[in-house]
Amino acid sequence: MQIRPAAQKVRAKLENFAVVMVETLYPENIGAVARACANFGVKDLILVRPKNLDQEKMRAMATKAGLTVLERMKIHENLEEALAPFGYIVGTTARLGRQRKVYETLREAAPRFIAFSQENRVALLFGNEKWGLTNEDLYYCHTVVTIPTTENASLNVAQAVVIVLYEIFSQASEIELPKPKLATSRELEPMYHILKETLEAIDYVPHDNVTLWMTTIRRFLSRLELTSQEVRIIQGFCRNLLWHLRHQPDKGPSPEQTSVPAPEGENE
Repeated sequence: MQIRPAAQKVRAKLENFAVVMVETLYPENIGAVARACANFGVKDLILVRPKNLDQEKMRAMATKAGLTVLERMKIHENLEEALAPFGYIVGTTARLGRQRKVYETLREAAPRFIAFSQENRVALLFGNEKWGLTNEDLYYCHTVVTIPTTENASLNVAQAVVIVLYEIFSQASEIELPKPKLATSRELEPMYHILKETLEAIDYVPHDNVTLWMTTIRRFLSRLELTSQEVRIIQGFCRNLLWHLRHQPDKGPSPEQTSVPAPEGENE
């Protein structure tokens, strides 16, 4: 069973957010947006004058996770009517210009949306796949944000919704991932012992300064933050390699074994 980390909502009422899509052309994008809403805790999806509501295509892209959002989805013919219940309306645009005064990126503005969501319903407004939101659509917005991309980039509307919802969700949530339990020194020392034995068996450790060489290796492995299981894997690999070395006829050193680079600081 696949387990995903669950985030605890602490600074926002995600149920007060809604995604509003204006004149969406493709039902696949509606389904993909429904799935995104479900993934990030947004229950309401509102469509204004959608061009195609093919149920099969919408449901296929929504997957099981987004079906509930699709089932409660609302459809309006008038944008002003669709936005009437909302206390704060956020427009999105990829095009900037004289009539599209955008002073904030999504990341900069998201904390304000989150704060407003405590006592207000917040609409996140997206245009259609060809021309986005018109200037007339943006007329209803309290603010307009943009998603920074490279100069020649073009975001699909469903991708844009995912990015906006993720940014809000991540800033509004505390995500606690369990930290691994590290191997103890009692477990590490036998590993280092057999590792040293293995390296000596393949003539990889310079005989004149074994301590410095092994210190370098220990510092390197310490940065990996090894767990008990990983320590056992390394030990098992070394045991297996040593067994094969001791049960194989001597074929002489390999080219790699004839020249061993000195670790930094050996000659200091």
